[in-house]
Amino acid sequence: MARPTLQRQEGRITPALRILTAAAALLLAAEIFSVSEVWHGSSARRKDPVHPDLKLHHPKITPEFLSSFKPTPLDFEMGWVIVDESARKYPDRITAADLRKTDPGKPEPLVSDKRPRITNRGEFLWSEGPNDLATGKNNEGLAFVLANDMDRAREIFEELRQNEPQFFPGRFNLGRVYLYFKQHREAIAEFEKCIALVPQYSKNYYYLGKSYELAAQRDAADYNYLRAYRYDIYNLESLVALGDSLLEQKRTVEALNVFKHCLKQDSGFNDALIGMGKVAYTMKKHYDATLWFRSVNTRVAYKKELHFYYGESAFYSQDYQTAARQYETMLNFPQDAIYSKVSLVRMRKRLEQTKRLLNQTVDQ
Repeated sequence: MARPTLQRQEGRITPALRILTAAAALLLAAEIFSVSEVWHGSSARRKDPVHPDLKLHHPKITPEFLSSFKPTPLDFEMGWVIVDESARKYPDRITAADLRKTDPGKPEPLVSDKRPRITNRGEFLWSEGPNDLATGKNNEGLAFVLANDMDRAREIFEELRQNEPQFFPGRFNLGRVYLYFKQHREAIAEFEKCIALVPQYSKNYYYLGKSYELAAQRDAADYNYLRAYRYDIYNLESLVALGDSLLEQKRTVEALNVFKHCLKQDSGFNDALIGMGKVAYTMKKHYDATLWFRSVNTRVAYKKELHFYYGESAFYSQDYQTAARQYETMLNFPQDAIYSKVSLVRMRKRLEQTKRLLNQTVDQ
């Protein structure tokens, strides 16, 4: 008699399990939709406050598409005054004050002299008031960043987050530190919070894109690079990051469009010149690639990957002297990100091979 009783109990449990399973499936589907919505921006419920009509769901990156982006004032209706010391200066960069001069009908931004001030120095945010305790803790963390004690810096910024969760510079700096430690999931969460706090700041989207890229989620990365450019069309670093990502996906023509657009805005932008060289290298136009790489100004900041691609292009162009020189220079930067694609051992072997070929050429 015990067996039928058990069967009746199973009969009563099974519908409950089915309901729970269905509920779990619905929650999972909702979560997947939510993530997709964040990554692709395809839902009408997530309209952008600056460009609500712009669709960024896997767009075709054409010159016309890139030219459709219009300047957005950096400080318009932003709760912080943000000064970017590393930003290149452009005579046509506009601010909210400029907008008021040209269009008196525009709503006034927050009063700038009462807003707390942030300075972007070395891609970290230094703060000045009004929250003295949070500001002091934030800048204490940055002092440890400068001392290259990133473990202590992480501890301080995490403590600051716990005590002052709405303090924007601290959340941004914690995201940057998480990127240093390759804690991609944690970095994503921090930059998403930064966007919620200050949605107009372009660098929030740029570093969110970097976090997704390092987490091997290229769709989300590309979407956020475009968002970064949308909020500040002078932030060419975000476009270069997009171009590099497109190259990795073998979307060569679109990458070419991106780098050309960068050079249209700044003809001497090193990262875009390197990008053009990488496009030529990818298309096996090695001599053309060497011309692009040669035009890079190495007296100012530039990506050290230049020397690898320049060396490879020169090698295939049979300019072994230039190739050897570039490989030797590249080996001086053993911590560069290029070594995630090419091992040090392979680089050294390539240099040895190049020197042998160079000696054979001289002997002939």
